[in-house]
Amino acid sequence: MIRRILSNASGWLIAGLLGITVFAGMQARNYALQLSATETRLAKADDQVEILQEHQRWQRGQIDRISAALAFRDEQLQRDTELVNMMRHTAAQLERDDATTGDWAGQPVPAAVSEWMRELPADGDRAAGSDAGGTSASSNAPR
Repeated sequence: MIRRILSNASGWLIAGLLGITVFAGMQARNYALQLSATETRLAKADDQVEILQEHQRWQRGQIDRISAALAFRDEQLQRDTELVNMMRHTAAQLERDDATTGDWAGQPVPAAVSEWMRELPADGDRAAGSDAGGTSASSNAPR
């Protein structure tokens, strides 16, 4: 009787073990597919990170070049402002010291020149714009 029960149970035991094995195999396959999909997403993310880092390096280079150009421009504007102020000071001294120049400076100024002079920044004041010394006002001056 025990033999019969053991022989009967061994069939069920083998069927149960076979079912567990098939289920474990299916789970392993499912996990392998998930792992493959995750590795693919990881590889794409790594590629995107590399592309973004390269773009960031390029932008950093652009920013450095623009910063250097702006620094040079600021230095040049400072030198130009100092030169204009020096010329204004020299002209004011010449007007005070030389009678002929004083008489000439006392004459009325053409409207276009007067307007252009009002647009010039006074004593380093850059609020009036950086193109005040440009040709836009002088092209309207009478000849």
